[in-house]
Amino acid sequence: MSPVLLDSGCVNSVIEKTCRLMNLIQRYYSIKGFYLLVLMTVLNLSMIWLSKSVLINETVFYNTYSELLTYDRSMKLFERMKDLSWIGYAFTPILLLFKFSIISLVIYTGVVFFNRQKNITFGSVFRVVAGSELIFILAGIFKFLWFYLFAGNYDLNDLGFFYPASLINLFSKAEVSDLWRYPLQTVNLFHIAYILLLSYGIWIQTGVDRRDSDKIVIFSYIPTLILWVVLVMFISVGSSI
Repeated sequence: MSPVLLDSGCVNSVIEKTCRLMNLIQRYYSIKGFYLLVLMTVLNLSMIWLSKSVLINETVFYNTYSELLTYDRSMKLFERMKDLSWIGYAFTPILLLFKFSIISLVIYTGVVFFNRQKNITFGSVFRVVAGSELIFILAGIFKFLWFYLFAGNYDLNDLGFFYPASLINLFSKAEVSDLWRYPLQTVNLFHIAYILLLSYGIWIQTGVDRRDSDKIVIFSYIPTLILWVVLVMFISVGSSI
């Protein structure tokens, strides 16, 4: 079989498209951190509203608590929860700011550890962290589409159990204890893509060597993530006692 030869025009086209994509990503990560925070807040609030409006209705709520509550009591509880839903919307910007700040601080600790603080500022790290949140928005969209198009009859437990492209989807709810639910949800393709985006964003945003950006993220974010997962597991054990 003869080798396939690429036309020079085709190669140039691929290179040109790759350069355009890199320039687009670089401009995206160059947006001010405040605007990225606002953008991620709007997208998260939109996903929360869409999920609550479309995926969680009276039937889903009753299916969840049918063994514990009568229909009338479950509907009263459902209406009560709808009345209090504004709390989740109000705290979303605060939680996102806290999340971005903590992750940025963790990664910037890695920057200092590898002595790259002259090249990388805390503000640039914050922009990359805030911008990379987009990957979790995509995960939310995939989850919404899965339940909206394919899930069929489901309840709130199914919504809380499922996470797209994660290890937990290899098991049924009966096979996974509450202790291992969060770790199995955390290991997913979207989270891997998030880690890669963090490294890539720091590289193109600051101009440091790609190996340095990889080391900064790997040796700061990943150990902290493991500690966080262990902490959640510890809390889960404590709450079940």
